[in-house]
Amino acid sequence: MSAGRRRALIAVAALCVVGAFGYLAFAVLGSDDEVEGAQPLGAAGEPVSIGEAQLLARAVDREDRARAGRVFALSAGHPRQLAAAELECERVYFAGGRGLCLRTAPNRISYEATVFDSALRPLAEVPLAGLPSRARVSADGRYGAATVFVNGHEYLGAGGFSTAATIIDLRAGESLGNLESFAVSKDGRRLESPDFNFWGIDFDRRDSDRFYATLRSGGHYYLVEGSVDDRSLRVLRDGVECPSLSPDGTRIAFKSRTGDEDRWRLAVLDLATLEDHPVGERRSIDDQPEWLDDSTLVYSDGLDVYTVAADGSGSPRLALRNASSPASLTPAGGDTGEKTNPQVKG
Repeated sequence: MSAGRRRALIAVAALCVVGAFGYLAFAVLGSDDEVEGAQPLGAAGEPVSIGEAQLLARAVDREDRARAGRVFALSAGHPRQLAAAELECERVYFAGGRGLCLRTAPNRISYEATVFDSALRPLAEVPLAGLPSRARVSADGRYGAATVFVNGHEYLGAGGFSTAATIIDLRAGESLGNLESFAVSKDGRRLESPDFNFWGIDFDRRDSDRFYATLRSGGHYYLVEGSVDDRSLRVLRDGVECPSLSPDGTRIAFKSRTGDEDRWRLAVLDLATLEDHPVGERRSIDDQPEWLDDSTLVYSDGLDVYTVAADGSGSPRLALRNASSPASLTPAGGDTGEKTNPQVKG
């Protein structure tokens, strides 16, 4: 990008070649800016450790979005290759010294969740029941969560797809079971139905035993609060999908279904009142949003990563081109177990 074409509000724009997976570009933009002609990062793209990074993401192949993407880190405003063995994931997350990479197994037929440490060393593989969709890790690195697409449920009929959400003990490298095995209550009464579907687990950063998720049943999309130890779930309200708890524990970012079609608007809910408001992103976004900090959300539209203010003000800002599955590594988004120096701003 020539100096004459740079705008005053652009903090940085860079491009990093990613082998067969295309490229990753980063830009912090003003609300009315556009990225123009990013140039190669070249020798500036030295590998970094997770402890030096502020954000993880997976590279997206725009020609084949189903293809697993190599995991990259964002450090000091630039996309960098991680200084360890390469990871290729459909979904990735890291917190508290433990990471979870949801991917196709080496046999290219089944799927698995690979547990890894801060050096990206694989520690365990846990089989998955289907195609990866969502991933989360508790702030203390104790638990991981994986949502996958599955088929074969009788109530769906031939060819129907549903979801399965599983909690994983990352220390033991073992599955703790599908949420369908947890007891569910609504208004103080036991709730049971053969059509239960769960997805989008997120953990409370202050207490990894507590988590939130979506339960679909009978045309409803319930926000549920759960306990790993008690293996229980409690319905809080309807109309919440893919919840993400704020670092201060007071709000939940989520995707809100608009109409009967599969279209969603990102919104933020106040846990004290259970009231919500939409954010400045007006496109339909099918993602589980992440909190970059207490005031900023980060998410992907499937091709690129964006940030937007959580209070509903402003407009989305492009953060990473050709990337998805953003995971914040700042203290607000989860302790890496190593010293960090956050640079990313919303």
